Amino acid sequence: MGIFSKPAIKNGNESNAGPELFKADIVTTRNIGDLARIMELSKLCAKMYGAAAASTKLPDLKKEFESLQKAHQKQTSDIMEFLKKERDQAQ
Repeated sequence: MGIFSKPAIKNGNESNAGPELFKADIVTTRNIGDLARIMELSKLCAKMYGAAAASTKLPDLKKEFESLQKAHQKQTSDIMEFLKKERDQAQ
């Protein structure tokens, strides 16, 4: 049950089961385009956080930048794994 299902919206996310507004297991070409854009932005953010970490001399800030860089790199790799799995299932 998703947070955007009709019962969740109507009943304030109470545990009443009901129909979903959309099925989560359907991937459309629009979804793939959106994921590609998110992936590109995550790669850009990872690159920028890496540059920021390299340019700072403050250890706490450097650690935070590196943590954010790793999070964006993980998001990119997770999207790639998802797309590969979808491609394999489609074949």
